[in-house]
Amino acid sequence: MSDATLRTEEPRAPEGSRSRQPSAESNEEVVFASRYKIQPGVVLPHLSTPTARAYRTSDAEDPDRELYALVLDHKVPARLTAILAAKDIPHEALLKPIRWGQVDWVGDGREEIVIILPQPPGPPLLQSMESKTQYWTVREIKRDFLMPIMDLLRRMQEDRLTHRNIRPTNLYRQESDGSVVSGQIYSAPPGFEQPSMFETIERSMCPPISRGIGDLSDELFALGVTIMILGLGFNPVAGMDEEELLQRRIAHGSYNALLGKNKIHADLAPVVRSLLRDEEHERWTLPDLSNWVNSGRVNPSQPLPESRADRPIEFNGRSAHTSRELAHHLASDWDAAVKLASDDTIELWVERNLKDRDLSKEIAECGLIGTSGPRKMNDDIRLSRIITKLDPTGPIRFRRMVLMPDAIGPASILAVQDKDLSADYTDLILGKMMNFWHESQARPQTWMLTASEVVDKAAIFLGDTAPGFSIERCVYELNPALPCLSPLLKGRVPLQPRELLECIERYAETGDLLFDRHIAAFLAARITGRIDRELHDYGSASSPIEKSTAQLRLLAFVQSKHSAVVTKELFNIFLEELQPAISSFRNVRLREEMLKDSKRAAPKGRLGDLIKIVDNAKRRRWDERGGVAAERRYAALAAEITRMQTDEKRLQRQANLLGRQIAANVSSVVSVLVIAALVFSKIG
Repeated sequence: MSDATLRTEEPRAPEGSRSRQPSAESNEEVVFASRYKIQPGVVLPHLSTPTARAYRTSDAEDPDRELYALVLDHKVPARLTAILAAKDIPHEALLKPIRWGQVDWVGDGREEIVIILPQPPGPPLLQSMESKTQYWTVREIKRDFLMPIMDLLRRMQEDRLTHRNIRPTNLYRQESDGSVVSGQIYSAPPGFEQPSMFETIERSMCPPISRGIGDLSDELFALGVTIMILGLGFNPVAGMDEEELLQRRIAHGSYNALLGKNKIHADLAPVVRSLLRDEEHERWTLPDLSNWVNSGRVNPSQPLPESRADRPIEFNGRSAHTSRELAHHLASDWDAAVKLASDDTIELWVERNLKDRDLSKEIAECGLIGTSGPRKMNDDIRLSRIITKLDPTGPIRFRRMVLMPDAIGPASILAVQDKDLSADYTDLILGKMMNFWHESQARPQTWMLTASEVVDKAAIFLGDTAPGFSIERCVYELNPALPCLSPLLKGRVPLQPRELLECIERYAETGDLLFDRHIAAFLAARITGRIDRELHDYGSASSPIEKSTAQLRLLAFVQSKHSAVVTKELFNIFLEELQPAISSFRNVRLREEMLKDSKRAAPKGRLGDLIKIVDNAKRRRWDERGGVAAERRYAALAAEITRMQTDEKRLQRQANLLGRQIAANVSSVVSVLVIAALVFSKIG
């Protein structure tokens, strides 16, 4: 069981994803970090979120303390930056996490990621976005709501942290003095859990996962919507379809679309109107709101008149009177929009009906690559550029991907789960759409620099398709609290390399060796040090032995960073798989020695020891030199035997010849003697 402290990591995930909620039937307590007792049978609906269910929790060391645990969606990472930064914000208006990490859950042995939090000191301002309450007076809104929350936002801004979760259902009124306290901001990416009405038009166009970190201007918009609801006592657009509401906001402005025909207090109307300006530079700042709270003076901003066409342009049966409306319509039907953008229809409409010759010229030039553009232009890049020119402050829209530039990390989670979205995400990055979006901004923001750095990092990984790189590497590099999403893990949610190594060892007990692109990318992104060489070796391996050796080297490096993890089962699996590698050594005594060394090292379960045995370059060189020397000796002996055999045949021939010569000579001598004897006998 992991009991990751506030010094560990963070998570995030895609639109529409829902967590597998723990069973509420069990009365068994789940003990987290050897201290916190979570009760799976007691759900707290008012503290639950769309992606995380809340359970009653107690502290064994402080039983009177009222706590609760949020059980997170595995694919929706918590906000690590917020978790780590919250402890340094000494403000009573923010609920701070006590502990977070993974825990073994009851029932089927799976793991869950939990955050332990103190329970709010009072009820939420609204039980749900459909409920009603007593409307607040102007004095209550100023004193009890705005003063503590504005001060909190100031402190968070000093720490470069955004809230992005301001809404009546996540704000609580203290029973002691009536002041408002903010609920948790940790269980999901910024803006993920917000109803779209609390998001600016730009960010509400995006899927929740792609809304981005935002800045103080986004917080002020959410404050304005909350003031409006408190002043009315109800949500004026409760139950309205979000897409319909977005269309109304684009056409009529957020203030008019949200308030509708309802009447709000005369002192609040100009404040809400100024906070709900759709142009960020026209929206009230925090000093403007502070001035009204402290002095009551209102200096409402005067919006610039919106440029509307004399004659609307028709697309897919819908009329567009403004460039933003047209951009939104084009993004809703990409294939039809590509056809419309294939000629000069859009630029002519902009020039003749919007009377904007400069914009028309920029649209006409969207097909040019330029010095900072992509290597190759295509219809999708051109259309995406046109949409950006029509609505420069809106999100980047590229085929099915819609995202704000500061959401490039969380958006990768959405992309990695769908091959088509993964291709869209990759083409968006490598097509330099992020650069084009930045260049199109009339008023650059400070957060854009950080977003550009993230994009550059993503482009490096997307340009490499080897295991451990590509979209999977982006996901884990850009979302440091996301658990490993490998489908091989079957309910396990490792947040750190050590935990993943423990999972791999656990599955090795059944003879399975877990390894896929997700596992490779997770380890590469989270481990201290670099394993890129091992990953490329694994990807380029041409034989099972080479692949197993690369895996072994990779996991041995991970274990070297977390030496407390013993991997006896992994050791044995790799030893069996690498038997052919041992057998490939020529020296019999060396092979026997390696097998003995392996058996002695197996109980320790140190993969590095196995690497030294089976992938020892010094031993391999010695064996190769010995083999070469043995081959040479063998060749020399063979040559000598051949020579000797050749010499033996030659000597045999010589002996035969000499024998014949001697026999001939002896025969001649004998013949002479016989003749001589005959001669002497006749004479005598």
